[in-house]
Amino acid sequence: MIKTLVSVEVDLASSLALRFACQLSAIVPMDIQPVYIKESSPYQAMGAGWASRTWEKELVEQARAEVSDVVNVERDFCPVVKDPLVIYGDKDAELVKLVESTAYDLYVKGVKHVPWTAADLHKKFHAKLYQKMVPPVILVRTLRKINQVEVLCLDPTGTNVIIGALKRLWTQCPVPLLLTYPGASHASAEAAELQTAVEQGKAALIEAGCSVSINDALPARPADEVSDYFQDHGVVAVALPRNPKKDSIELQWLSHVRTSVLMALY
Repeated sequence: MIKTLVSVEVDLASSLALRFACQLSAIVPMDIQPVYIKESSPYQAMGAGWASRTWEKELVEQARAEVSDVVNVERDFCPVVKDPLVIYGDKDAELVKLVESTAYDLYVKGVKHVPWTAADLHKKFHAKLYQKMVPPVILVRTLRKINQVEVLCLDPTGTNVIIGALKRLWTQCPVPLLLTYPGASHASAEAAELQTAVEQGKAALIEAGCSVSINDALPARPADEVSDYFQDHGVVAVALPRNPKKDSIELQWLSHVRTSVLMALY
């Protein structure tokens, strides 16, 4: 059973994230824990002691009422969705504490469907939340049928990381995995090492009960026209270093992805 934490707010992105998690639960056994962090503000501070605790309790109850409709809409069709956790405080700090104190297997968050640039992603992934996030992360950008997962294998280390994550998340899942790497026209020692990592990864995933195939036709570097290449895939998966450089190959590829992304951070 995959323990999944879904960050929710009262917005469309959160509704898509929760619905995506429910769609995923139909193919991967999981329970889904929504969490709503009511952001604290220095302008909302009110005294200390009993008065402050009472005021914060009222804010939490108001927040619970705000988010209940978002959660209940999905629970009507997805019984594995639990009652939402509602927490008052700093959003990233509270999420980090929650993830560190509870052994979640997956974190899901909805994001606005706007074009990404490598610079945008560099700033996003250097935030405290992603620096501290232990489980794999799914950023939900669109709601597409999950008919195949495109797994970007860009270097041997990252390939081993994302394969390890998928072995835990995708065991016995019928939705196929496509391991894609730049191998067909790049003869070198590095390319041979990557090919070996991909082939070993395929064998490990098959042993875990996954359906796997390999595509070695990925270009060495993305170009503008590759954006359409990912359009038919419900999810693109990749491993991402916790401190990627702005010009890293991972961020360059992610800036061309228009669908939802599963990331294993290392």
